[in-house]
Order: sequence, then structure tokens, then C-alpha cells
Amino acid sequence: MEIKYIKISDYCKNTQIERTFISDLQDEGILVLQQVDNEYCIEEDMLEELEKYSRWHYDLGVNLAGIDAMRHMLQRMQQMEREIQSLKNSLRFFDKD
Repeated sequence: MEIKYIKISDYCKNTQIERTFISDLQDEGILVLQQVDNEYCIEEDMLEELEKYSRWHYDLGVNLAGIDAMRHMLQRMQQMEREIQSLKNSLRFFDKD
């Protein structure tokens, strides 16, 4: 399956998002950009993440440190939800006896 990329310059022009915001996300390790044909791009699959971070920053006023903290908390919550589901499945197995 071919990876599709979106040019950051096109994204910023269409969404009115500042290029410096995206650069700051990359500098903090929150977002990974790829260089394709001498232009920075984002994988299409990561677009949803970028839009989420943009909403947090522009709509809610969350700074980069806050975005990183919220991102880590959400990842941890998702991991815990998977663990809980796994434990529930194990309990169901033993409950059948």
C-alpha cells in the first residue's frame, strides 16, 4: 500500500494554520514530518492527529507542553482500556467453569 503525503505548505494555506506551529510540533517530537521532493509533508494517516493538536492549540489555547501531556495521557488511557478489556476477557474465560 502506497503512503500518501500532504504538503505542509498546502495544508497551512488551506487551514490557516501557522507553519511555525507545525514546526514546533515537529521540534518537540509530537509530530513527524517527512521530506518529499524538498518539501516537508505529513503522512495522510497522521492528518487526524495534526487536526486534533491544532484544535487543542487554537480553539482551547493549549500550549505545546500541554499538547504533549494530553497526548501522553490519552495514549496511556487507551493502553489501560486495552488492558481492562483483556482482563475482562480472561475473567469471562474463568467464569464459564
